[in-house]
Amino acid sequence: MSARSQRELWGIRLTRLYAIGIGVSYSVLVFTAPLDRGLAPRLWLKCLTIGSWVAGIGALSLARDLVARDTSQGLTGLARLRGFGARELERARVYAGAIKLGSTVAVPGAMVALMALLRFRTAAGAATALGLLLFTLAYAALFGSTLSVLARACSRALPGRGRLLLLAVVLGPWLLASGIDVHLPSIPGAFSWLLKRLAESPR
Repeated sequence: MSARSQRELWGIRLTRLYAIGIGVSYSVLVFTAPLDRGLAPRLWLKCLTIGSWVAGIGALSLARDLVARDTSQGLTGLARLRGFGARELERARVYAGAIKLGSTVAVPGAMVALMALLRFRTAAGAATALGLLLFTLAYAALFGSTLSVLARACSRALPGRGRLLLLAVVLGPWLLASGIDVHLPSIPGAFSWLLKRLAESPR
């Protein structure tokens, strides 16, 4: 029920379209680029970086007051009739959100990795492509789970202002660090660092 309900959110719809567009665009680049095995990880890095930012749009939709929305649409009552309480329903929202957000980076990343596998028909090229595919799935699971948990936590903390709180938590330290040119721990910074390390591994 939560998955079907979240599919109707405009942010989730938008991220799904963008994910496909990003995957197609970077897959074409991989296929038409010169035969350079080091190029695939670099394009993969850019692809997942863009996909991660796009997933943030979906996270903003998850930070809405979905409890009130589900109640008005009758989903909460239906869940109770099936023996599920508020806690189980909220866990379902987090789980469904993690899948939706994770797929926003998993789909384009997997498309790039598979295109690299077709393009570089060597043992080394295949190893690189398979490594990128495994890294995509692992990164997508971690990224989607993190953003979904944060989005729902912000919604519970400030039901009417969950999106503003999520923006402050996620982008606040990152923007501050960029503005004063100092290093501050931030969620975008942490995932950017992780992606760069993963992109360097298969080379």
